Amino acid sequence: MRRIVTIISLLLSVYLLSAQDSNTLLRLVRMPLKSITTEYPNKTGQVINDEADARLTPSQLHPVFFGSFDWHSSVHSHWMLVHTLRIVPDLAMMDSIVAALDHSFTAEKLAAETAYFDRPGGATFERTYGWAWLLKLDEELLRLSQDAAVSSHLASRAAEWHRHMSPLSRTIVARWKAHLSKMTYADRIGTHSNSAFAMAFAYDWAVAMGDSCFRDSLRQKALDLFAKDRTIPAEWEPNATDFFSPSLQEADLMRRIMPADTYRQWFEQFFTTEGLERLCTPPIVSDLNDYHIVHLVGLSFSRAWCMGAIARALPANDGIGMRMRQAAKRHYEEGMKQIFNSNYGGDHWLGSFAAYAYEEIKWLIDRL
Repeated sequence: MRRIVTIISLLLSVYLLSAQDSNTLLRLVRMPLKSITTEYPNKTGQVINDEADARLTPSQLHPVFFGSFDWHSSVHSHWMLVHTLRIVPDLAMMDSIVAALDHSFTAEKLAAETAYFDRPGGATFERTYGWAWLLKLDEELLRLSQDAAVSSHLASRAAEWHRHMSPLSRTIVARWKAHLSKMTYADRIGTHSNSAFAMAFAYDWAVAMGDSCFRDSLRQKALDLFAKDRTIPAEWEPNATDFFSPSLQEADLMRRIMPADTYRQWFEQFFTTEGLERLCTPPIVSDLNDYHIVHLVGLSFSRAWCMGAIARALPANDGIGMRMRQAAKRHYEEGMKQIFNSNYGGDHWLGSFAAYAYEEIKWLIDRL
């Protein structure tokens, strides 16, 4: 009887994980498709240098990434649209997505986005969260342009978008390299400036682009900052408005840059029993319409993607890995129950987190 219940439970998990069905996916895609052209409300994060600056609208400051409430959310909303084209190239909304990306990714508009980083106060703009998502977007454009499963027309469009994006991504990488040289300490916060998250995405970009110099610099900095960490107090997580787990983001970074055997040895000493218990329990979200508290829905998704990726890096019979596989599914399911019940405070960004989480845990379905 217990075996039957277990099988039924696993089948239900497969169903819930497979809930990226056409209707759910269309609902998710509509979120970024709408938000990238929604200029207000807006949080620019801009340094105002004079009265002329104060009069500039978000779209005048950022002709591409002006929507979705803030720059970084617009960037990862665009990432989600590109990602959707790659994983579901026959989606009913494909033409609308391509038209939106054609409108955004012109050479002229992206040149203006690049120039913003050279203005007074612009060098540190969106460091490092926005930088991370910009490089993830650029990486996704490259992957789409090289994907044999998509049409030659779509691959050609992606290649052109990627060429237009190149000056901006090169600018971001140059800023990254300068930042790494003076990055004495890690930022271990659970929100935008988390160092491990940004370094992980930057590392992915460097590997995809074949930039071995940038890759090796990131690897060495990660080792300098994190290799000696032991018994991380994850039981203190989360903070009130976290959308990242600092401990899981760190572990997710280190599984990228360490050899498998070294990573397993490091990982065995990283978490405490109390910390794992805390991390495997989805966060309580008391108000889905609060722009800050709704961050905790994002935490469910980011925990899911970290635990899914970490579990994949561990032996199949590893006890913590098996526990993380189940916790990853549980967190993803919890996030999907909440994602459509928020206001614009969640709508302008959560779809991207859901999409990335699904990408990192979909392999679990085959293991059930």
